[in-house]
Amino acid sequence: MEHSTAELARVAGEAVQASGDYLRATFRDGPVDAEFSSSDVKAVADRESEDQIREVIETHYPDHVFHGEESEAVGDGDYRWVVDPLDGTNNFASGYPKFATAAAVLHRNDPVAAAIYEPLTDDLYLAERDDGARLNGAPLAAESSVPLDHGTVAFVVGLPAMRDADRSAQADRLIDALGEDRKRVVPTWAPCVDWGLLARGGIEGLVCFHPDIYEQHAGGLLAAESGVVASDTVADDGIYVGAHDDDTRATLAAVVDETL
Repeated sequence: MEHSTAELARVAGEAVQASGDYLRATFRDGPVDAEFSSSDVKAVADRESEDQIREVIETHYPDHVFHGEESEAVGDGDYRWVVDPLDGTNNFASGYPKFATAAAVLHRNDPVAAAIYEPLTDDLYLAERDDGARLNGAPLAAESSVPLDHGTVAFVVGLPAMRDADRSAQADRLIDALGEDRKRVVPTWAPCVDWGLLARGGIEGLVCFHPDIYEQHAGGLLAAESGVVASDTVADDGIYVGAHDDDTRATLAAVVDETL
C-alpha cells in the first residue's frame, strides 16, 4: 500500500513535535545525563527523544521500518523512517540553544517526506517530494540577494569523518579554503538548523563532507523542495554542495574540487 506524501509529512511533523516538546521541557533542566567523549556526546535525551518519535510513527504506521540514530533498523519493507531525535546533542548538553529533531520517510530508498522541528523557536519545516516545502505552513523559497563574498556558508562534517585522521585533515583544509572569500564559514554541530536556514534563504550555501544519514535525508529533501540547487543526494565522493542559485553552487563546488 502506498501512502500520500501529504499524510506522511503530517505524521513526520507530529512525530518531531512530540520529540521537540520533550527536548524543550528538559533543556537546561539541571545536569545533563550523558556519556561524553572527545568527539561526541550520547545523552539520555537522545534515547528519550527517539522514543517519542517512534511512538508516533508506530501508532500510524506499525508496519514501517524504523531506523533511528540510537537504534538499528529492524525489518524490511517499502517504507523506512530515518530519524535524528536530537540533532545537536553537543549543543543541547552544553546549554547552547541550537538544536533540532528530524524525521524523513523513504519509499524504496527514495526520500519522499520529511520534517525538521526547532523546539526553542517553534519552527516546523515540512517537505514533500515534488510538492514543495513549508515553514509553519507557509511556502518556502531558498532565495538570497547576498553575494557570496558577503555571505555565510555552513559546513557539515559527519561523525565518522571526524574520527578518521585523513578525512579530518581534509575537512580542515576544506573549511580554510571555503572561508577565503566568504564573510564567514560556520562549522555546525546541528546541521538541521542550518538546512532550515538554507531553505529559507538565511544563509547562502551549505557544504557537507561525508555527512551522517540521519539528518542528511531530511535536510536534503527540504533543500530540494525549497529550490536549493544541488545534487539530489550526497555524491559518491561523500560531498554535498547546495546553494540558492547555480552560480553560487558552482563557485563553492569549484573550491571543493580544487581542495580535495
